[in-house]
Amino acid sequence: MQQHLTRLEQANLIAGHAVSYATAFLDDHHSVQQLADNADRLFLDLLVIEDAETTSFLIPVKLLAITMMRTARVARDLSRWPPAEDRWHAVMAALVELVINESRQLNKDRP
Repeated sequence: MQQHLTRLEQANLIAGHAVSYATAFLDDHHSVQQLADNADRLFLDLLVIEDAETTSFLIPVKLLAITMMRTARVARDLSRWPPAEDRWHAVMAALVELVINESRQLNKDRP
């Protein structure tokens, strides 16, 4: 018996990937290049999955993906990175928490 994920379930899975990628970078398990590659992958996934049902849920995930991309760009410019590192890490960590909370709420609200 084959089950297919709904659009919302697929969106929630992508949200989990976003949290995993960002957390791996924040915990120094992924490099800046891996962060950039993962952010690019997320954007492609988000383009495919977005529809009327998933749009509002995916806004925090998009913000996290954008932050991941921006962090990777700033981190490549070593002259700008050290003073900006704490700020970008704080923004990314806050968005990780937001995505986690939205995902939990989505799971509570589903029948």
